[in-house]
Amino acid sequence: MSKRAKTMVLLLIGLVGLVGASCAKSEDEAQEEFDAIVAESNACNDVSECVYAEPGCPLQCFVAVNSAKKVDVEKEARAFIEETDGSERGCLDGCTDPGPLECTEGRCREGASP
Repeated sequence: MSKRAKTMVLLLIGLVGLVGASCAKSEDEAQEEFDAIVAESNACNDVSECVYAEPGCPLQCFVAVNSAKKVDVEKEARAFIEETDGSERGCLDGCTDPGPLECTEGRCREGASP
């Protein structure tokens, strides 16, 4: 391979690396997109339909969702986490036990702790 061809290959590899790095989402972007997924996944008629999903760091410790959507929400969370820029600032705080589940105004929510 000629020196010019090697240089072009190295430049192309560098460009691909820059494009890939710029596609990483910030934690804030991932959180906003994840919040939209949760909003689409927490409809309920009764509290018996509600469960906690565990998205993980850096999103949230837990979110109240419809039990039929739990697996999908956790799968989406893992995908968002893999796409983040890796700063993980949200991981500094430890998780606490969630409050009781509620179905309020047609949405699964965390209720107030007793």
